[in-house]
Amino acid sequence: MSTPAAIFDDHIPQWLEEQRTPWARLKYTVTQANLRHHLPAGPLRILDAGGGNGFDSIPLAKEGHHITIVDYSAAMLAEARQNAAASQVAERISIHLAEMAALPELFPQPCFDVVLCHNVLQYTGDVAVFLAAVAAPLKPGGLLSLISVNRYSIPYRAAFFQGDLAGAYEQLDQRMILTTIFGEPMTMYTAEEIMALLPSAGCVPIQDYGIRCVCDYWGDNERKSDPAVFAELERLELALSGRHPYKLLARYFQIIARKLSPSE
Repeated sequence: MSTPAAIFDDHIPQWLEEQRTPWARLKYTVTQANLRHHLPAGPLRILDAGGGNGFDSIPLAKEGHHITIVDYSAAMLAEARQNAAASQVAERISIHLAEMAALPELFPQPCFDVVLCHNVLQYTGDVAVFLAAVAAPLKPGGLLSLISVNRYSIPYRAAFFQGDLAGAYEQLDQRMILTTIFGEPMTMYTAEEIMALLPSAGCVPIQDYGIRCVCDYWGDNERKSDPAVFAELERLELALSGRHPYKLLARYFQIIARKLSPSE
């Protein structure tokens, strides 16, 4: 990752506050639902690459899977340890402080059935090199789940969420924006662009999804915080996530890919 770890460490309170919002909870719910469409029978060895405080992988540990979280933020990993203990799954979780580029050295033999890499891609430099490093510890036939911010959402978010039509026009071809929480630049891609790079990392895409196809463009935060409204929104988002063309304009894309065997 190109963003200094200190940036993430310094913004832990803001990140934790964001994770508690209805729209963040919705993102995790849809992510898990999409992933479960593809997971084989367990227990599985799962690597959460850039897993931060474990919100993506600790629910899988609660289902009996063995989780390894790797992140370069010591503060995020400290939160992961606390979350694992609170969920009573600490014995099924191991934690490593490392850069994503170090994954092939950290795990020199392919040993994971599943690799999660959620919301890391947008902070990297050379995407092709990054994908190869993340896929390296994955067993042949194993699954890779990638999530990143969707470039197609930039003008829609400006127009609907921020009410800025001029800004939406100016951002039609924009790729780089500053993150709301960290104030750091991130580069945005489309699912199609990343899927085209996966074969160079030895993977083939199976399915792509959209996460928050409607949420970021509809209503206001107060309405989304109403439990009854949120339940309806969640039902709609789960239905739209895998559907074309709705998924194309979602705030995030999720790609599920399979690691090829040497003979393929």
